[in-house]
Amino acid sequence: MRANPRDMAAGAIFVAIGLFFSLNAWLTLRIGAAHAMGPGYFPVLFGAILVCLGLVIALMAVGKPREVFGRVSWRGVLLVTASIVFFAVTVRGLGMAAALGGATVMAAMSSNRLSFVGTLVTSACLTTFSVLVFVYALRLPYPVIGPWLKF
Repeated sequence: MRANPRDMAAGAIFVAIGLFFSLNAWLTLRIGAAHAMGPGYFPVLFGAILVCLGLVIALMAVGKPREVFGRVSWRGVLLVTASIVFFAVTVRGLGMAAALGGATVMAAMSSNRLSFVGTLVTSACLTTFSVLVFVYALRLPYPVIGPWLKF
């Protein structure tokens, strides 16, 4: 059987992440129904969608020519992971705007495609959009400016 190992690996990662979230939510949270969603409804649904996407990606890899994995951009892996951790650790203290702005700058620096000005513009746009959607429209309980920045 001929299959593209890059696509097979990507599909397997999607399936593994989807199964993890779905099963964890299914076993530990109340699911509810579409008209009365429980806290586990979205993780189960999202996990199932990831599993389906992973299976589609893996099935589409069958019959494709083999490609080598190539070089892994460890700078990108480390900076994107660090940006997620930075946001999780600082969102309550710095507030949504500063934590998201810092995390976006860190993630954008993982690629050489954006200039420094492009990174700042991207960060400002994503931060503004996210604050408007999550804090004001959805009314999530995150402060825009956190207690660490209040003088």
